[in-house]
Amino acid sequence: MSETSTTKTCFVFVVENGFTMQAFSSAVEVLRVARKLGATDLFSYSVCGLDGTPVAASNEIAIVPDLDINNLPPNAIMVIVSGAGADRNPNPALISKLRFWARQARPIWALSSGVVRLAQAGLIDGCNVAPHWEDVPYLKEHHPRVDISTSLFVDNVLHPTCSGGGAAADLMLSFVRRAAPPGMIEDIASRLVMDGVRDGRIRQSLPAKMRFETTNKLVFSAVRLMENNCFEALSLQDISHRVGISQRQLERLFRKEFQKTPAKVYTELRLDEARQEVLAGHRSLIDIALDYGYQAGNFSKVYQRVFGVLPSEDRKKPAPDMS
Repeated sequence: MSETSTTKTCFVFVVENGFTMQAFSSAVEVLRVARKLGATDLFSYSVCGLDGTPVAASNEIAIVPDLDINNLPPNAIMVIVSGAGADRNPNPALISKLRFWARQARPIWALSSGVVRLAQAGLIDGCNVAPHWEDVPYLKEHHPRVDISTSLFVDNVLHPTCSGGGAAADLMLSFVRRAAPPGMIEDIASRLVMDGVRDGRIRQSLPAKMRFETTNKLVFSAVRLMENNCFEALSLQDISHRVGISQRQLERLFRKEFQKTPAKVYTELRLDEARQEVLAGHRSLIDIALDYGYQAGNFSKVYQRVFGVLPSEDRKKPAPDMS
């Protein structure tokens, strides 16, 4: 898969069983196209596993490593690619390797749940990282010293990371920009039919529960009450009473935490639930609207204000390909 040299940057992708294929391929394709456009003297890439045998991704497609993990080029950047379940499935052999490479001062990156492995190895305490949002609860509970960002990727740090998926291409493009000739990354993005080159400051698209995450216990309790009562809405007076504060104080805390009123947060949470039924297509839009306390016309207006599309149009849109 690669040709190595002491003068070029060699990315060594370390994959483990269940790794995320999209994150892996998104990063590799940027390097492949860069080389095709003339950067063969700048970049190369290889793949290795822990024992040299084929490694199956989460989609069950196996990758055959082309590099011995014990015979790395001196200028290698190690890129750890893991997948869902890294928080539940220990990999002490990989953790040991990570700590060994860190002692050697090798650059170590992480894509998707590879961030979890860096945390488990104790390499990112106090570091700013961009994990996939699904890994955030685990990291907050078990690795509270890790500085979590909701950005697509974080680079220009000791351990560059990305949230996974297509963001791996954005992270790699950011690196290529600093090393390749002017205009190359735009050419790469065009050839990969990417909708522009995304800046690392762009945030991940988060589900409702992650959008309104907070460390304030009173606000946390109020949001959870809202989430648990999406179908039959509580009044804000009732919510504030159950939390043990005044409605005025509830308003103040929500504006401080989310820059939104409690009513707006509640509306977004309820409509997020309603949207699942809209997209499922099993029930009429009128029935869904009535169940969530809206008249049909008003439901459409509020829905469009929150999601930028009418519910009837949202239902007709093709589902995204998740393969």
